[in-house]
Amino acid sequence: MSDVRIGFARATARSVLSRFRVAKPPTELEPITAHEQLTVKLLQSWPPSVSGLLLRDARLIGLNGQHSRKRRRFSLAHELGHWFMRHDFEWHEAEVTIDSPPSPVSFGKDPIEGEADEFAGELLAPRSFLKDALKKTQDVGALAELFDISDEALWVRLLHHRLL
Repeated sequence: MSDVRIGFARATARSVLSRFRVAKPPTELEPITAHEQLTVKLLQSWPPSVSGLLLRDARLIGLNGQHSRKRRRFSLAHELGHWFMRHDFEWHEAEVTIDSPPSPVSFGKDPIEGEADEFAGELLAPRSFLKDALKKTQDVGALAELFDISDEALWVRLLHHRLL
């Protein structure tokens, strides 16, 4: 994970939060996708191992419709990370379609996936918001509900920022 540009990912997410004037949780993603003219499509036919896909040229984000709403929310934020950080992929859109996404195995341990995860975490549960919320409660379930993310995603944020 040494090639993951954590600072860049977090700074990019904070820039998006500022640009869209997100002042408190939860971060609403629909205004961001609408402003960026990105279409979001839920796919019921994807295998469970595929969570999301950005097709940059088509301005299309596909999400696994079989996943929970909170999982799809994180996946959407992850794909927005790829969008805003202008990640390029090894495959070409001519080879990949919304109905035929690449296998997760083809991604391997690519640093851009770690960057997109870090972006998503900061977009959905920014460190400054987390610190403020922790002053009111340390109940993980309550915090996860406040940020509209899974308990697992919240734990990752708290541990990454050493807030507990």
